[in-house]
Amino acid sequence: MVPAAAVAQSGPSSRAQAAELAQIIQGEDARNAEMIRNAMAGGAQRRAGIRALGRLEQPDQIRSVAPALGDGVGIRAEAAWALAQLARTPETVARVQDLLIERAAIDAVAGLWEVWGELAAALGRLPYTTAAQVARAEAVLVEQLPSPESFAEPETPAIVGAVRGLEALARVSRKVAMLAPQTLDRLRWSATAQRPQADARSAWVRRLAMAALVTAGEATPSVIERALTDRDSEVRRLGAIAAGADATMADGESLLRAALKDPDGPVRLEALRAWGRRLQPTSCAPIRAALEDASPHVRLQAIDLLGTPCPEGESAAADLAAIVEGLSERPREWHAPAHALVALARHDADRAGTALPRFASHATWQVRMYAARAAGVLSAVEVLATLGTDAHPNVREAALGSLIELKRPEAVSVALSALASDDHQLVLTATRAFTDPSTASTAVPALVAALGRLTKQNKDTSRDPRMAILNRLEALDARARASDLEPYLTDYDARIAARAAEMLTAWTGQARTAAPRPLQAPIVTLAEVQALRGRRLRVTMAGRGAFDISLDPDFAPLSAARIARRAGEGYYNGLTFHRVVPNFVIQGGSPGANEFAGDAHYMRDEVGIHRRGTVGISTRGRDTGDAQFFVNLVDSPRLDHQYTVFGAVVSGMDVVDGILEGDVIERIEVVEP
Repeated sequence: MVPAAAVAQSGPSSRAQAAELAQIIQGEDARNAEMIRNAMAGGAQRRAGIRALGRLEQPDQIRSVAPALGDGVGIRAEAAWALAQLARTPETVARVQDLLIERAAIDAVAGLWEVWGELAAALGRLPYTTAAQVARAEAVLVEQLPSPESFAEPETPAIVGAVRGLEALARVSRKVAMLAPQTLDRLRWSATAQRPQADARSAWVRRLAMAALVTAGEATPSVIERALTDRDSEVRRLGAIAAGADATMADGESLLRAALKDPDGPVRLEALRAWGRRLQPTSCAPIRAALEDASPHVRLQAIDLLGTPCPEGESAAADLAAIVEGLSERPREWHAPAHALVALARHDADRAGTALPRFASHATWQVRMYAARAAGVLSAVEVLATLGTDAHPNVREAALGSLIELKRPEAVSVALSALASDDHQLVLTATRAFTDPSTASTAVPALVAALGRLTKQNKDTSRDPRMAILNRLEALDARARASDLEPYLTDYDARIAARAAEMLTAWTGQARTAAPRPLQAPIVTLAEVQALRGRRLRVTMAGRGAFDISLDPDFAPLSAARIARRAGEGYYNGLTFHRVVPNFVIQGGSPGANEFAGDAHYMRDEVGIHRRGTVGISTRGRDTGDAQFFVNLVDSPRLDHQYTVFGAVVSGMDVVDGILEGDVIERIEVVEP
C-alpha cells in the first residue's frame, strides 16, 4: 500500500504533533492546500502533509512538494509519488520528469537504491505525451534491469523500482511510442530469471516484467513457456494471458493446453479465456471439459464462453440445457444454471424459452435478473414486461435495459414507472428509454419529478442519476420547464449546479451562474484515526467463514475511519458481494447490490498500490467513493494511484477467493488482532 522505501509511520508523540496531523487530515478532507501547508510548517508531520498535497492533484502545489526531494529517504519517496500525482498538464509532466531524473541520478551515485526505486516507479507512471519523454524515462529505468551479458547484478530494490516504472511506462507508451528493443530484451530476462527464493521480491519482479511484456504485446513463445512453469502462480497466470494475446503465435495452442492443466485455478481460468478469444472457432473441447473443473469460477467462465458458437459438430446446446435443468431453490447453487440459461438462449431459443418461466419466477432475485438477460436475448417481450414490474430494482433494471436494447415501445411505460423509484441505477437506466421526441409530453414531467425527489434525499451519491436526468431533459428540449431548474443553481452538488446553469443559459439566452451549497460530509477526527491503529475489520460471511482486513489509518485515515464507522453502525450487515470478477476483484457493501447504491456522502480518494489482498474503495471518478469496497484477487498495477487502498487481507484469503456473486456479509466488526 505504502511505497516500499517508506519507514513505518507511528502515531503522533506529542500534543503539537497531534494537532498538526489533525489539521492535515481536515485539510485533505476539505481539499484545502493552505491548511495542509500551514500544518506542515512545524515539520513533525511533513511526510503526511506531502502525501496529502499530492492527493489534491493540483499542479500548482508542485512548488510546495518539490523541495521535499531533498529531505530524508522516507519523505523523499513520498515526495516522488506526490509529484507524480500533481503532474496533470504537459508542462508539469516535463517539470516533474526533470526533478525525478535529477534526484534519481544523485541517489544512484550514493547507492540509495531503495529510494531510487521509488523515484523510478514514479518516473514511469507520469502521463507522457511525447516519444522523447518516454525515451528519456526509459533510458533511466532500463539501466537498472539485469542482463545476461552483465557482470554486475543490480541491487534488488533498483530492479524492483525499474520494473515497476517500466510496467507503468508500457501502458503509457502504447499511446505514444513503443519500448525500445533493448528494454524489451531486458524485461524478458527479468521475467524469466529465477533469483534466489530467499529474495522475497523476486516473484514481484517477474510478475511486473511479465505484465509489462503482456501490455506491450512483446512476450515471446520462449518467455511464455518459461512463465508457464514458474513457481509463482501469478507469473503463470500472466503467461496464460500472453499465450492467448497473439493470434499469429505458432505455439499458442500448445502453450494454452499446458496452462489449462495448471494446478492453480486462476491460471486455468486465464487460459480458458484466452482459448475462447483465440481458438474457440476451431474447437470447444477444452471449454466443455472445463465444465467439470474443480473451480466454480472456471466452470462459470466455461458456461459463458459456450454462449459463443462452437465449430460444426461440437454444439454445446445439450451441455447447457442439462445445466439449466439443474436449477433448484438451494442457496449458492443458482449460478451455473443462471449463466447457462443466458448462454443457451443464444443457441437454442426453444429450449431456453421453455425453461425461462422457472427462472423468471425463482425466489432468488439474482436468478430473475439473469432471466431478464436471457429474455432479452430471446426477445421475450412479455416476460421482460412482467420482470419490469418485479419487486427487486435490479431485476427491473435488467428487464428495462433489455427492452431498451431491443428498442421496444414497452420500454417507455416500464421506464416511466421506474422513474418513481429511489434506486439510482434503475432511474439512471430509465432515462435511456426516452430517445424519441414523441415521448416528451409524458417523459418530461416524470423526469422533473424524479429529479426533485432524488434531490430531496440530500445524497452526494445521487449525482449520476440526477445528471442523467438533466441530460435527458436537454435532449428532449424541455425549455418550457426552465423554471423548474432554477433551484438547482444552488444545488449541493457543484456539478449539478454547473449543469443547470449551462442549460438555463442556453434555454433563456441569459447568463446564469452556479452557486452550489455543498452538504456537510461526516467529519473524520484524529481520535477516530488513532483508535484504529493496530485494529482490523473482521468480515464474517454467512455460512462461508471470515476474513480479516488490517487497516492502515496512517496511509488512508479518511477511508479507514469512514469504513470502520459504518461497520460499527451495522451498515454492512446483511449486504452482499454483488460484483465478482475472477482474477480481478470482488466488490460489496452496496445497500442496493449494484454500482450506484451506496453511502450518502462521497469519500476522498487515498490512492495506493494494488496488490493481491489489498482492499480499496469503488468509485465512479475522482473522490466519488460511496463506502463500497473491493478486494484485489490478483496484483493490479493498472489500478495503482487511481483508487484508494485502506487495508489488506491478512487472514482468510481463501474465503475471499471462494466468494460468489450474491454471497451475504453477515457482519463486519472492528476487532483486535
